[in-house]
Amino acid sequence: MKRTFYFLTLFLTGFLFLLACVDNNEEPPPDIPFRAGQVVTVDQVKALYSQELAKPWKERHPVQIMEDWALRGVITASDKRDGNLYKEAFIQDATTGLRMVFDATSGLYIGDSVVVNVKGLFLGDYGNFIQMGSEPYTDDSGNLRVSGFNMDTHVQKLSVGNSTIPLTATISQVKSAAWLGKLVKFNDVQFDDSEIGRTWAEGLADPPEAANRKLVDCSGKNIIVRTSGYASFANEILPPGKGSITGVVTVFNSDYQLLVRDYSEVAMTGNRCGYVPQPQGTPVESLSQDFETFKDNATIYISGWQNLATAGGRLWLAKLFSGNTYAQATGYNSGLSSMVTWLVTNPITLSSQKVLTFETAKAYWAHTGDHFPLDVLFSTNFNGNNLTSATWVPLTGGTLAQKADPDHTFINSGNVMLPVEAGKSGVVAFRYTGSGSESTTYRIDNIVIKPAN
Repeated sequence: MKRTFYFLTLFLTGFLFLLACVDNNEEPPPDIPFRAGQVVTVDQVKALYSQELAKPWKERHPVQIMEDWALRGVITASDKRDGNLYKEAFIQDATTGLRMVFDATSGLYIGDSVVVNVKGLFLGDYGNFIQMGSEPYTDDSGNLRVSGFNMDTHVQKLSVGNSTIPLTATISQVKSAAWLGKLVKFNDVQFDDSEIGRTWAEGLADPPEAANRKLVDCSGKNIIVRTSGYASFANEILPPGKGSITGVVTVFNSDYQLLVRDYSEVAMTGNRCGYVPQPQGTPVESLSQDFETFKDNATIYISGWQNLATAGGRLWLAKLFSGNTYAQATGYNSGLSSMVTWLVTNPITLSSQKVLTFETAKAYWAHTGDHFPLDVLFSTNFNGNNLTSATWVPLTGGTLAQKADPDHTFINSGNVMLPVEAGKSGVVAFRYTGSGSESTTYRIDNIVIKPAN
């Protein structure tokens, strides 16, 4: 006798599922006999594996579910969106969430309300993360894991297109077993400075490789974002800004991770943590900067100047060595494919002849060929907001520290004459260009612009 299932509204603690109208492109329920069993919570099912999870991993064994039980919940992530999951889906109810692994692409979509007959299935774990599947097998590393189960014989759809609203949480909050498998949203987070310029995963590798990327909040708390090399966004550059990201909380051994279910739920375009507005100053007749007022490792912010990055996210930092404080840029230990950072002076009046002097030093030279770490540039149409579209002219005639010079030894530039343009002003920019491989450390100090004698 054909059974008719009515839509079940789930009242969730902190997690709301609303019925939404969407195009129904779902696969029809299989026309086979289906017996649900006694409805229990996801938390009750996961508890069957708690004793095994407490053991050392080499002593664990998958647990078969012998109870005539069923789960009712909503699919919060599946292999039908963006390719970050494969033959798997996450079900969540009012208590928690659970990964289900299948023997084929699941046919489940985000927002499907389902009932799952769990009798005869197995619970196991991979890296301390519980998952539900079929008969155990031994993987290449000698670990006992659960294989994928047949969705058609264990899963029945009740309704489709239900809204799945994530729990808003902090990185610190989700680092506990109670959050594993849950759909969450982090606000005011960004990828770590060391990740800027990288892609989500290594999708161009042969074969494509998954990757871990560090996500941080403004207090320095971090979590791994794990992305498959087969995800549709694997080769996209990580967003450089701060914002929100949604995903499912997972764990591998002791490392908590976030698994993005839908690339459109990444919105990270705001100013990064610690951003300081840097309005351009009014033109001055002269300036002098020796960086002695800065603490070691402080980001350099000077009233009227700009410290900006156009690639890689790293900025000029104040560094202290042998009693001297100076400005430093380096690609060392960054892992960046490209790093470009600018230190731009306050505007200088140009109605009379001005002369620029400064000192440079280098350390651990790693640039190759004719690639040089530092450019000294000049612009009369930079307005503080048009860094990439302003006209920049190289300033020549100054002496810069070279590869052959001793490390940590400052070299005086000599006099560099600025153009004379009545009624105008201009700025000088010190631009460092490097990467994780071309990672020469470069330093500048004692910048002076004054009228020529």
